[in-house]
Amino acid sequence: MPEEYRRNYDYSKTLWMKMFLARPDFEHGRSEVLITFEQALDIIKTVDALTQGITKIIYLVGWQGLGHDDCYPVMEEVNPFLKRECDETPRDSFLWLYGEAKKYNTVISIHGNISDAVVQTPIFDELRAANALANDINGEPAVLQILNGLDCYKTSYPQLWESGIFKRIFDRLCEVLPIREAGTIHLDNFCIAESLNPATYLDEQDEARNKMLDYINSLGIDVTSEYTYREAHFRNESPSHPNREMYAQAGEDMSEVDWRDIPIRTLGRIPATWWTSCVSARECIEIPPSLYSGHLVDKALLAVFYGAMHGEDIWLSRGNCPADWEDEFIYQFCTLQLPYFYLNRLKRLDIEENDGDYTAYFSENTVSCGKGKRIVKNGITIKDGDDVLLPLDDEKSIFIAYSKNGRSGEWNIPDADFTKADVYEIAAGGNKPAGTAEIKGGKIILDVKPGKALRINACFQKAEI
Repeated sequence: MPEEYRRNYDYSKTLWMKMFLARPDFEHGRSEVLITFEQALDIIKTVDALTQGITKIIYLVGWQGLGHDDCYPVMEEVNPFLKRECDETPRDSFLWLYGEAKKYNTVISIHGNISDAVVQTPIFDELRAANALANDINGEPAVLQILNGLDCYKTSYPQLWESGIFKRIFDRLCEVLPIREAGTIHLDNFCIAESLNPATYLDEQDEARNKMLDYINSLGIDVTSEYTYREAHFRNESPSHPNREMYAQAGEDMSEVDWRDIPIRTLGRIPATWWTSCVSARECIEIPPSLYSGHLVDKALLAVFYGAMHGEDIWLSRGNCPADWEDEFIYQFCTLQLPYFYLNRLKRLDIEENDGDYTAYFSENTVSCGKGKRIVKNGITIKDGDDVLLPLDDEKSIFIAYSKNGRSGEWNIPDADFTKADVYEIAAGGNKPAGTAEIKGGKIILDVKPGKALRINACFQKAEI
């Protein structure tokens, strides 16, 4: 990784999510819109209230063409079915949402893709002429996936880079949308697809992908992505990978290799991924979350390190009305994202495994136990399953208390460096005053209703020792 690599966000301390707006309906030449730009803003307002104004990034899915996975790798036409009636162009509507979201501590960016080349992309012939598609042994572009019911090809990164096509695509995107101002983009499914004829194999593909990532970084833009990129030659780390049928045409050895023997090829260049897969327990200790973070696929590891909540799945399954998704959102935020933030402020020291469960050790004498999903500091429990009382900010002046089933009485709050607090009930329409509370001996009396969260604000008196 180049020494001058820079980051605009620490993704281990930032709430970053996707929001699925629309999918194509090619049969009828239209877009099936799930969330309009106006509805997106309503969701953003509610999320900002529930998360107490922390910094958020939302990557819009289906913002382009006729929706999700349309047009790629071209990314410049804003979905016309998302245009507001009062705006002249769909782009104007996108820019409206981008500007309004800032008022709610939210950065709007996009879910993009330069690895997939859908058959309906306007530059298909150009990609083919440049050999910038993964070809089969006969030199013909190989259909390696079906997206939206249509053939999908994979780009071959060396030719995509050397032909200048990638730069034209990305520079045009930055002209159309404020991606440089946002400082971040989500490039989905950024996997390597080797090409058999002309043969451009793993090392060349990896080098070209790095060049593309370095170019994007030189524009002041972070790249987040979908997976942990640990590819082996001919995807031999994954015997079930669909590309292997095409790779078998090469007649080379297809012996399986262990993913643990393969480096994380984009480590340092991609700071966060949606599905943090193929990462060992020891690597979770050795790789700081500020360098690489996301949602761990291994459920046992997720239970001790927690991880980035996705958001997108909540709105897809529950719809746009806050009354339908608010409870699930606050549950995931308090039991998954909040402990993730908390532990990411600490240094990771060690990890132990016992019968499939992990116990992780952190600085400040903090232990996270997968069994029971407990976090203990200095022997005092501060998260016990779905009962949580943890600081929201680095200064430990704001705490969030949550209980899925409800809990009234004493709560441990050992991190509090104050003796009195103002308490508020967190709600989509804004916080509601819920009195004051005293902190004595590292404990506070709270009445947390089922599925609700309280905000505890320090009154800044120094705690008695």
